[in-house]
Amino acid sequence: MVWSPPPDQAAYFSIPAPSDTHSLALQLLHRPPHGDPTWGRAALPRGPDEQRIRETHPHRDGRVYLHGSDREWVAYQVWEPAKECDLVFVHGINDFGGKFGVHASKFLDAGYRVVVPDLPGHGRSTGIHVYCPSMEALADAVYEVIKDVALQDYQLVQEAGGAALTQTRKVFVGGQSLGGFTAALTCLKYGAAPLDTSLPSAAAAAAAADANPGPGDSTGSTSFRPTISGGLFLCPMLAISPDSRPSPLVELAARALASVAGPLPFASANRGKNSEDPEVEEVFDRDPQTYHGKLRIATGLAILNGILDLTAQQSHLRVPFLLCHGTGDRVTSFHGSEALLRCAESADKELKLYPEYQHILLRKGRDEQDDARRQHVLGDMLDWLERH
Repeated sequence: MVWSPPPDQAAYFSIPAPSDTHSLALQLLHRPPHGDPTWGRAALPRGPDEQRIRETHPHRDGRVYLHGSDREWVAYQVWEPAKECDLVFVHGINDFGGKFGVHASKFLDAGYRVVVPDLPGHGRSTGIHVYCPSMEALADAVYEVIKDVALQDYQLVQEAGGAALTQTRKVFVGGQSLGGFTAALTCLKYGAAPLDTSLPSAAAAAAAADANPGPGDSTGSTSFRPTISGGLFLCPMLAISPDSRPSPLVELAARALASVAGPLPFASANRGKNSEDPEVEEVFDRDPQTYHGKLRIATGLAILNGILDLTAQQSHLRVPFLLCHGTGDRVTSFHGSEALLRCAESADKELKLYPEYQHILLRKGRDEQDDARRQHVLGDMLDWLERH
């Protein structure tokens, strides 16, 4: 049975995804149509769930510029209650930040402010859709969002008569799948107070940030280092399931082509393996803000290299964290989460394994009984936050 959107959402789901209409030549040449560095994604309307949150909660939209350029940025949304605590939640591959709107009420109602960035190459951020040649760049972008949100808070405090540039909120970084990997890497690089420069990658990032302030950057903000209080890693991409990893022959071909055809869509990766409910992928493929093509060469290789790099440094993860993983996951292996739990130096670490749960732990059920699994995971996330 083919999924049909509710009548009030039909117009949104009838919009074609921009990346479905772009020629491969433009992508290989890195030439966005009409000079739009978001490749048409920023012009799309908000999805139904994120729009609902925006209509019922105070919110603000942000954009943080990268590498000192006004043509390269990460977009984000802030959904605001009053509690002095932030949950920054990072979406998975091919997705966008606003999709978390369907789950956000659980945390907003508990008083948490929710920040949802669009990773580079995703959503309203710049870049070819899901062309991500560096995993470390994703973590750096998330931390720049954390800084930017804190600086916006500072400006509001300054307008009210305050002056000190200090961090006023606890910040927890969560994510699922690629977002879980990115959240873990962000906590690894930036989780220490204020920055663990014993890691070469973190020291280099700090030096680069100070040397390349973005447009409008002032108040000494490049040297401002917010502290991350902990992480929530859902089905993190720390190890690829054998069901989803391309064959050695495909990897070899990808490495041969990478230098000349990095944006080339090449591998099926996790297609058809995300959930036991086929409707999940039907809805995903109808959403104009998601990416529907094959995994790009440079992105796939960056994921494999990123996993190796994070694994080599995972003992340095010192912030408190919660891992959540389904034992039935056919995309990312829960053994990667077990390894992180075992190796990380953090004295406050937990792993929750959900028997037979598949990759998308936060799959919204079709009815209350079917939704019990999602509510279980959301409840575990909130319980952990409340204890920290």
